[in-house]
This record gives sequence, C-alpha cells and structure tokens, in this order.
Amino acid sequence: MLFKSALSALAMALVSLSAVQAHVSLQSPCARYRSTAGCPAPPPGQSVDYDINAPIGTKDTINAPICKHKVPYAKRTVYKAGQTIQTSYAVGAPHGGGHCQWALSYDDGKTWVVIKTLIRDCLKGVSGGQPYSVPVKIPANAPSGKATFQWIWNNAVGNRELYSNCADIEIKGKNGGSIKGVAPLYANYGPGSVVIPEFGGANAPDGREAFDKRKPVTITVKASGAGQKKASAAGGKKKRTPAKL
Repeated sequence: MLFKSALSALAMALVSLSAVQAHVSLQSPCARYRSTAGCPAPPPGQSVDYDINAPIGTKDTINAPICKHKVPYAKRTVYKAGQTIQTSYAVGAPHGGGHCQWALSYDDGKTWVVIKTLIRDCLKGVSGGQPYSVPVKIPANAPSGKATFQWIWNNAVGNRELYSNCADIEIKGKNGGSIKGVAPLYANYGPGSVVIPEFGGANAPDGREAFDKRKPVTITVKASGAGQKKASAAGGKKKRTPAKL
C-alpha cells in the first residue's frame, strides 16, 4: 500500500513537472502563485499553480482570466519609477518566439497601459530550457502606488494561443500623476478576439497591424493628499504609429 502511494505521488510530481516545463511563463518578478523558491506563498484560499506555463486561452476558448489568477500577493516587490526590471522567463516550448507586451495597472487589472512591446523578436531563437530575459523600464513619470505588472505573449508557431502572467509590485515615484500609452491587445483569446495567424516563415504575415490599432489610454493616479488614491483611465484619438520592433 505504501509502495502504491509512493508511486502515485511520484506520478503526480512528474505530471506537474512536465506541465511547468511546457510552454513559457514569467519567472521574475514572481508571477502569481508560481512554485519557484523565493516567491511568496499563494494568498489564503489559493494554491500553487503547477501549470503556470500554460496558455490562458486560444482563438476559440478562454481558459483563464487575464493574469491567470485574480487574487494578488500581499507581499510586493518594490521598484522605483524609471528603474529597469530585468524580467526573466521559464522556457519550455518557445513556439518560434512571437509578440510580447508588458503593461501596468494601478486598479487591480481594470485598466492597463502598455510600457513595452516586442514584435516578432520576443523569445526568438530561444530553445527550451535556455535562460531568457528582457529589460523592461518603468516609466520615469510613473506615480507611486501598488501596481500589477503584466506580461503577454502571442506565439509565432503552433496553436493560436495567448499567454499571460502577472506580478504584484509597488512603485516608488511621484505623488500622483499619469501614464499615457496604449491598451494591451489580447489576440487569440476566445471567440471574437483578433486572430493572429502562424508566422513561422521570415516573410509570413505576422498580424503586426493589429498592434498599430491599439487604443490610446491615460492612467491617472490621484495624489495621496487629495483623498483616497485610485486609478482612472481615459482614451482618446491618437495618430497611429507602427509598433516598436
């Protein structure tokens, strides 16, 4: 009986390990509920995500919410406005690379502003198991406050999927202010979403025009001396410019 229990536990561990090794996930700063040593324990009522590398959806289905998990960590990594976050990733199957976006939210994910975009070159040339990192700079004018840092990836090759993880951070900047940019594009994320086709070949259409159509957004955080701090977003017309390569 003990032998069977041990075999069962080993099988579950192997399944969990293979799930984590597949696909890609944000490793640093700590994505919500990842099992990596040094990351916070999940909040009460939540569990470690042993399938953290899995996509949150495909062009036909939504498997998980944006960020993959809704309840934030109580413990946050602190960064200064203008500081560069050296993000790192656990790479299992990079699927030929693809498009990545990084975004910030000050209102628990209700509104987002993109702070960096990589078209085609994200995870390009990386093999499974290799280390991978991308520097992402927090805007110098970012206001102080608790924030959510989001990574979004549309893979180049394979099923039409969307990947996303979020890290809970705190930004030390000025007291109140605004960040202007564009809202994230959540392509290949359920029926009705923008579909980006496979683009494994060098000359294959990669859907970059959809990124040029992202809506402009301004996120404003009120100064702490002006009442309760909260974020709001406003959109407006903006001249379209090509996505950064």
